[in-house]
Amino acid sequence: MNAPLTGIRVIEFCRGAAGAYCGMLLADMGADVIMVDDPVDELSNDSHGSVGSHGPLGATAHAGLRRNKRSVALDLGTLEGRSLAHTLVRGAQVVIECLPAGTLVRAGLGYDALSVVQPHLVYVSISAFGQDGPRSAGHPGVPAIDALRGMLGTTPGRLEPPRDLPVADLAAGLYAAFSVSAALVAAQQHGRGVHIDVPMLGATLAIAALRAGEESANGASGAVGSAGAPSSDDARFGGPAAPWPTFRAKDGYFGMDLDGQAHWRAICALVHRVDLLDDSRFANARERARHQAVLRDVLEAVFMHDDRAVWLARLSAVGVPCTAISTYSRVLADPQVAHMGWVRPMVLPSGETTHTIVSPVRLNGHGPVTHREPPAPGEHTGDILAELDAVSVAMSAAASAESVSQSDVVQTLPPQKR
Repeated sequence: MNAPLTGIRVIEFCRGAAGAYCGMLLADMGADVIMVDDPVDELSNDSHGSVGSHGPLGATAHAGLRRNKRSVALDLGTLEGRSLAHTLVRGAQVVIECLPAGTLVRAGLGYDALSVVQPHLVYVSISAFGQDGPRSAGHPGVPAIDALRGMLGTTPGRLEPPRDLPVADLAAGLYAAFSVSAALVAAQQHGRGVHIDVPMLGATLAIAALRAGEESANGASGAVGSAGAPSSDDARFGGPAAPWPTFRAKDGYFGMDLDGQAHWRAICALVHRVDLLDDSRFANARERARHQAVLRDVLEAVFMHDDRAVWLARLSAVGVPCTAISTYSRVLADPQVAHMGWVRPMVLPSGETTHTIVSPVRLNGHGPVTHREPPAPGEHTGDILAELDAVSVAMSAAASAESVSQSDVVQTLPPQKR
C-alpha cells in the first residue's frame, strides 16, 4: 500500500514550484503524473519550461520536483499541440493548472469545457491570488511576498538567511495535493469531480494562522508592524533560494522576477544598464542567483533614486512581475483577503472573540463553512461517550440477533444419518 494513487493519471500544466510540488506529492503516492512541458528551444538559453528553471528553489531542487513523473513536450499554441493535450486529458482523472490566466481556457482545456465531457474530472487551479477578486488577474508565478514578508521578517539583523524557502509556492502545493486527494475520494463515491481553487496568498496566510491571533490581539495597528514599508535590512531576505530577490528603493523594498531572460533584458533597458547583458556574472538565471549580492548593489544604486511605487509602475509597464514588500497585518487588510473571506471571527471557549484564517481552498467556487467553534478541553466528552454506548448497544443487539438466527438454522437442519 505504498502507492495508494496507483491507477490515477494526472496531467500537469504548470510553470513554477507550486504546481510542480503538488504534482510531485501525488506522484510520490503512485499517481502517473505527466508534465506538459514547452518544446525546448535549443538556440536560446531562456527557460520556458520547468526543466531549465532556476526559480524559487534553485535549479537542483526545482529539477527534484520532477521526480516520479513523465514529460511530454507540447506547443499549446498549435492545433496539433492542443489536440494532443485534449487526448491526454481525456484519459486522466486529475488536471493541475498553474499558468497565466486564460492559457488553458483559450486552448479549450478550462474546467468548464472539460467537465461537460468528463464529469468525474478533478481540476485544480493554483494562482497567486485566486480565481476572482480584485487581484485575480495576477501572474500565477507571483509569490505572495507580502505575506511572506510578514512571516519571515521577524529575524532582525539577518541580511540574507542562507536558505529561505518559497513558502507561498510550497504551501499552495501542499493544499492542492491534499484537496485533490480528498476530491478523488468524493469523485469515486459520487461520480462527480470538482474545480479546486488554491491561491498562494491564502495558503501562506493559512499556514501562519497563529499570527492572525496575534494581529487580532494587538489590533489593526499592532506591534507586528503595520506602519508600512520595512525600514531596516532585516527585510532584505534573499539568497539563491529566495522566492524573488528583494531590492531597496528610495522609500521601501520591493521584489521582482529575475529568472527569465526576457525579464532580465527588460530590466537592463529600464535602468539604462544594457552593458550588464554582457556581464558573465549575470548571463543567466543560475549566474544571477550566484551573484545576487553583487547584482543587488548594482541595481540598488539606480533604484535608490526613486520611490518604490515609481519602480513598480515602470517594471509592470515593461512586463516584469513585481510586488511591494509589506507586513502581515497589512496583508490581512488587503482587498483580496476581504473578497475571499479568509479572515473570520472565532469565539473561544472563554467567550472571547478573536479571528482565524480559514482554509483558502474553494470547491466549485465555494469556500469552507466553519460549523463548530474551538471546543474547551473535554467539552464533548458526554456526547462522545453516549455515542460509543449507543454503538456498543447496537453491536450487542446485532450479535444477539445473529446468534438467534444461527440457532434457528441449526434447529431446522434435518438429522444427520449415522
